[in-house]
Amino acid sequence: MTRFARREGKPALAWVNGLAAAAVAFTLLVNLLRGWPVLSMVATLIIAAGLYVRWNRAGRPTGIEDVEAQAEAA
Repeated sequence: MTRFARREGKPALAWVNGLAAAAVAFTLLVNLLRGWPVLSMVATLIIAAGLYVRWNRAGRPTGIEDVEAQAEAA
């Protein structure tokens, strides 16, 4: 999302998405260091799979404007 926001000229959204990604990475790192590696990996895989399914159902959009255009056309 950060890449899409930056490419579409939305720097504030890119920063928010970048900070969110950093927060998720920090949380996973803390969980791994606390001895919860299996739980962290399972949670990561479940979230990634859910996002992948949603992306496929949306027609694999290439950016925010693409999603908006598809929604308006429907």
